Amino acid sequence: MTEKIIFVFPGQGAQYVGMGRGMYRDYAVARYTLEQVGDIAHCNIRKISLDGPESELNTPENTSLATFAQSVATARVIEHEFGVPLHAIAYAMAGHSMGQYSALHCVGSLAINDAVRMLAARSAYMTLSNARDAGMAVIVGMDYDKVQYVMRTSGNFGYAEISNHNAVDQFVISGHRPVLQAIVDNAMKNGARMAKMLNVSVPAHCALMQPAADKMRVLVNQIHVDAPKTNWFSNQTGNVMSNPCDVKDALVDQMTHGVRWYDIMQKFPAYNITQAYELGPGTTLSRLIRRAGVGCKAWHTDGGTNLRDVLAAIAKQMSR
Repeated sequence: MTEKIIFVFPGQGAQYVGMGRGMYRDYAVARYTLEQVGDIAHCNIRKISLDGPESELNTPENTSLATFAQSVATARVIEHEFGVPLHAIAYAMAGHSMGQYSALHCVGSLAINDAVRMLAARSAYMTLSNARDAGMAVIVGMDYDKVQYVMRTSGNFGYAEISNHNAVDQFVISGHRPVLQAIVDNAMKNGARMAKMLNVSVPAHCALMQPAADKMRVLVNQIHVDAPKTNWFSNQTGNVMSNPCDVKDALVDQMTHGVRWYDIMQKFPAYNITQAYELGPGTTLSRLIRRAGVGCKAWHTDGGTNLRDVLAAIAKQMSR
């Protein structure tokens, strides 16, 4: 193919009740995958995904498993359509936050049983961490240096650090709630387009998750990881990673280190990546890629019509 393709996989926050309904109706392989994830996890992910209620879907473990199930089901539809593994079509893959597990399964590094087991444990470890009076906030409309200035000048009310760099002017901060609120207020005073607390109680991707990371290290050491069968971008470094030992370390480091999604997108021109397909619920990553201005056309698969459009686009590219 003359076009170099990256498949990207969303994380928590993309989910909604009824997601994937058209795909599960139209494709037997998608229905099988949804049931398979539920069987492995010993919970009714099909009912939670399609019927809710929203409060049950939005619990951390269900969110992770339902998002993973839809991403992998979408990948399997593509594989069934073209008769080859997804990594034989992709030049690269990347996942945002828990989407790394979807990407690592599709890139041939993690067996589905292990990926589901790790996602369930990851959610439990994060929820049971000792991070009290903590959470996350988002800032939009400031560059990195301005965000750092706002954080330095917001007073000493606790710990906080950047946990997601999603776009040139979009950041998520994790830490103690008093300092997060001070940062939000200071950001608005200093010209942020938006700054607000997020409705989450877990300060993901920061040092407050060290107890969760310690537990994840024990589990990761029991899991077999193969080398990715095509390029796989790590959230923590923003670079391609291929050594299985490094991949294991990345899954642990993800608990305490920020997601460098902006850095990953900035690598697309160097790798001549020109087509991106978001596999899973929502359109967050495809919109970020379009906004990044990195010369990459972005598609999403949320909804039956969009998935069929993606299948047609991939077929056209594979025929060149």
